[in-house]
Amino acid sequence: MRRLRVVCYAINGRGLGHLTRQLAIARWMRRYAEVLDVGLELWVLTSSEADTLARREGFPALKLPSKAMLRDAGVDLSRGLTIARAWVMQSVALLQPDLLIVDTFPGGTYGELLATLELAPKRALVARPVRANMAEDPGYSGLLPLYQTVLVPDDAGATVSSEPGGLGPILLREREELLPRDAARRALGVPEGQRAVWLSLGGGGDPAAMSTLPRLVDALRGRGWHVVVAAGPLYDGVERRGEGVTWLDRYASMELLCGVDAAVSAGGYNAFHELMFAGVPTVFLPQPRVADDQEARVARAVAVGAARLARTLEDVPALLESPGDAAAARALVPRNGARDAAARLLSTLLPADDVARAAELLSPALLGSRSAQGMAPRQLLELARALSGDSPSQHAARRAGALDWIDRGLLHGEIPKDPPPAAPLLSLLGRFDTIGLPPERGAELVLGLRRRWPAATPMELYSAADTLLTAFVPFEDWGGAVALLRAMPSQRTWALASFADALSRWLTHERDLFDAQRSFVKVEGGGKRGLAESLALLADGGAATGHSAADDEPLL
Repeated sequence: MRRLRVVCYAINGRGLGHLTRQLAIARWMRRYAEVLDVGLELWVLTSSEADTLARREGFPALKLPSKAMLRDAGVDLSRGLTIARAWVMQSVALLQPDLLIVDTFPGGTYGELLATLELAPKRALVARPVRANMAEDPGYSGLLPLYQTVLVPDDAGATVSSEPGGLGPILLREREELLPRDAARRALGVPEGQRAVWLSLGGGGDPAAMSTLPRLVDALRGRGWHVVVAAGPLYDGVERRGEGVTWLDRYASMELLCGVDAAVSAGGYNAFHELMFAGVPTVFLPQPRVADDQEARVARAVAVGAARLARTLEDVPALLESPGDAAAARALVPRNGARDAAARLLSTLLPADDVARAAELLSPALLGSRSAQGMAPRQLLELARALSGDSPSQHAARRAGALDWIDRGLLHGEIPKDPPPAAPLLSLLGRFDTIGLPPERGAELVLGLRRRWPAATPMELYSAADTLLTAFVPFEDWGGAVALLRAMPSQRTWALASFADALSRWLTHERDLFDAQRSFVKVEGGGKRGLAESLALLADGGAATGHSAADDEPLL
C-alpha cells in the first residue's frame, strides 16, 4: 500500500472556521484514499481552543497556544510568537508532509510560515475570501506564488468563484449527513411541539459575547423559545442552563441544525454558510473583524429573504417571529465544496483519474442511502472498493504486465475493461433496504465473499451476492448466513458464480441455517472434500430426502 502524509495547518482567531474547513477537506481526502487503497496519514496543527474537534473527527492534532490564550495567561506576546515560530517549523520538519495545506493566511498570522513552507514539497492554500484591503496588501498577495495550489471557498454560495481554483463554501457536513428533524430534536432535548432557536455568537471570544449571550438566552426563553446555545470554545462568561435551554458542550455540531426552527447568529464565514446550507432562517448580528466583512455577507442573505439583520439586541425577538424563508436559505448555499476541494488536493499526490474515479463512486446518492448510513464508515468504504473495481492507474499497471494479463484472462476469464460505475454498490444497498437486511450484516456477507474469492471481479462479486441474498431471505437469519459463509474455505480456482448457484440449490432443501452449517461441516470433513464436492453432495442428498443432510448418516 502506498503511504502519504498530509499536514493541515489551521491557525484560528476567535472562531472555528479555519479548523472546520481543514477537517472538512481531510474527511473527504481520507474517504477517497480508503477507496483507492492508499494509506493516508493526516495531521492537524492548530491554535484553536476547539482542537478536540479534530479528535472527534478521528485526526491527531498538535496544538500551540492561541494569541488570546497567551494574552490571558500573561505571556509576553513577542516571546510567545518566537516560540510558536520555532514550534511550527520543528513540527513540520518532523512530520515531513508530502502536502501542507494552509488556511486563509499564506504566511501565517504572524509570519511563522515563511521559513517553513520550503519543508513541504507540495503546498496548498485554502484562500477564504478576505477584505479587499487585505487581499491587495503585498504581504498577502505577494506570498500566493509560494503555493502550487490555491483554492477559493467561494463566499457567494450559489455560484463558483471567478477566482482561479474557486469552488463552493467548504463545510464540515454534507446535506446527506445532517440528522433528520425528529432525530436532531431528540438529540438536542427539544420538547415536542416547542419552537427551537439556535444561538451562536461565533467562537465566543468576542468581548461583547460575555454579556450579550446570557441576555439573549433570557429574552428568547421568555418568548417561549427553546434555546440551543452554541457558545463556542472561547466563551468564558455566565452559562444559562436549565429548563428551556440546551447548552452545547461540544463544538461544530452542524449535523444537528435541522432540529431548530430559526437561529440568532453572528455573520462569520462558517456559521453563515452552515445555517443557510441547512435551511435555517436566521437573524444575524454581524461582528466587526479585521479580515472578514460580515455585514456584506449577511446583506446577501437578507436580500433573498433567507435572513434578517438585527442592528441591536432589542430588535432580535421581534425579527425572530419572521426570520426568513428556509428554501431561500438552502438556495443561497446549494452545495458544499469540501469534496471537490479534497479531490483537487489529493490529485496533487495521486493520479487525477484515480481520484476522479473515487469521487464518482462516493456520490451524494451513496451518502444518502439508508443502508450506507447504517454501517461503519470504514466498512462502507471497503465495500465500495470491493464493488468498484481497479482504478485507472491499476488498469494501466496490469496492462504493462503481460504475464499478469494472460494469467487473469485465461484462468479467471477477466479481461480488464473500463471501471464499472457506482450502480452495483447503490443497487446492492437498495436490496439491503428492500429485504430488511441490517447494513453491517450485508457488508459482512459481501466482504466475506471478497476475502474467499480474491480473484473475482466486482461484477462477479455483485452477481453472486445478489444470488445469495435471494437464497438467504426465506430463513430470516442473517447472523446464520454470515456464520455459514465463514465456514466456507477460501477459493482460488472455483468460480464464485458456480459456488453461489450451488449453495443456493442446496439451501432450497434446508429449513434452518444452523442445521445447514452442521451439515456442511460434517460433509466437508475438515478439508477432506473440496468445497464444490461438498456442496454437490449436500444438494443431491437434500434433493433425494427432502430434509437436511444433518439428519442423515454421512453421505458416502
